[in-house]
Amino acid sequence: MEAHEKVAPSVIWSIIGTAGVACSGVLVETSMNVTFPTLMKVFNQSLNNVQWITTAYLLAVTLTIVLAAYLQRSFKFKSLIIAAGTASVIGGVICMLSNTLPVMLLGRVIQGIGTGIAMPLLFSIIMLEVPRAKQGSFVGTAGMIVALAPSLGPTYGGICLAALNWRFNFIFTLPITIIFCIIAARFMSDNEAHRDHFNFSEYLLIVLALVALTLAVNNLSSGFASPLVWGGLLVTVISFVIFFKLAKQEGKAHIINIAVLKNTSFNLGLLIYTFLQFIQISLTFVIPNLAQLGLKTSALTSGMLLLLGSLLSAFFGPVMGRLLDSQGFKKLFLIGSFLAMAGILLYIIFAQKLSIALIVIFHVMFMTGFSMMYNNSMTIGLQQLEVMHIADGNALFNMLQQYSGSIGTAAMSVIIAIAGSPYQGQSKQVVMGSQAAFIVLFVFTLLIFACVLRLIKRDKQGMVKN
Repeated sequence: MEAHEKVAPSVIWSIIGTAGVACSGVLVETSMNVTFPTLMKVFNQSLNNVQWITTAYLLAVTLTIVLAAYLQRSFKFKSLIIAAGTASVIGGVICMLSNTLPVMLLGRVIQGIGTGIAMPLLFSIIMLEVPRAKQGSFVGTAGMIVALAPSLGPTYGGICLAALNWRFNFIFTLPITIIFCIIAARFMSDNEAHRDHFNFSEYLLIVLALVALTLAVNNLSSGFASPLVWGGLLVTVISFVIFFKLAKQEGKAHIINIAVLKNTSFNLGLLIYTFLQFIQISLTFVIPNLAQLGLKTSALTSGMLLLLGSLLSAFFGPVMGRLLDSQGFKKLFLIGSFLAMAGILLYIIFAQKLSIALIVIFHVMFMTGFSMMYNNSMTIGLQQLEVMHIADGNALFNMLQQYSGSIGTAAMSVIIAIAGSPYQGQSKQVVMGSQAAFIVLFVFTLLIFACVLRLIKRDKQGMVKN
């Protein structure tokens, strides 16, 4: 390896520490999904209300990530990782001690702020401190850790629930967060920081748009005539229209530099990444609840269903990153998109005859395709940008990653409720509703395939930098 391609040990340790803080937060993101049937009884709430434990967390992460570019320009990285660790620990303690759903949601929001700071910081360190020739491997490894966490969440949550109780989901992650935060702060290098003007109006518009859209999706079961649905969609559209008009004004500091969206190759990488995350987080909601409420398995068993696919994805993540560095993205993305489509299509075909073995096999198939494209789509997308725009592009990737997960959880809950309502018995309702959810997810795999074909076409025209 050439000297200029070597990565300093301090950079590696700062990446490890930051990844640990992000990972511990994301682990609890989906570990609570498997506890929903239990928490419905503990808090005396419906599934649609309890799922806000995940939706509110992801929304908080998203709205924090929106600020990533501003925060990374305005504050030292060391200060940011300390703030991230502190918020994660405080939020975790509140969740651990909560006895009502509102208190739990407060803790989840605070936790989400911590994860929302740590996650984009992790990838910014890699894109700024790691040589370009090694970025695929590092993004693949770091992305694998972050992507592994939500997939392992149901397994982790199921084990905690079976052996102890749901509060241990938070108890076990607290010391992990503290240790990794100390490591990251110890080795984090000083970066140039200058306090930018904070564009509050742009941020408020993004908050309004995303919150309104989340509320609209959560209330779709009431029909489009519901004020929360049509009103939420209207507020979303108006807010985004005004935001983009303000963001185009020159001579002002912006929350996110939307000039990055003029790069079509960047946009394609962003869409592939976002759609994959939507499907993955949706599966971590649909499968455990289908297993418990539809197939009547235990919480531990339902959590373990995603373990094999998650572990294989973790193994393949760095490998696929190295393949990207050495061979490019075309074969990886084509094979990956076919595997993703096949995995979800098989869920649709066998939805009413699923067994534990079939659920595991189909999930392994999807996660193999997922690992070929997920982190690599971020690497390809960010490599299309100038260095000065990396923070903005990184913020968009991480923001849409988390928000797509938030919308995915909410959307699957609504789809299952609507599609299952004509049937008698909870088991039949959940099975039929889950089949409808798989159909929606298959449509997203088709969109991913279309994006892959367009990206390959642009590469043949010499319009993709890799």
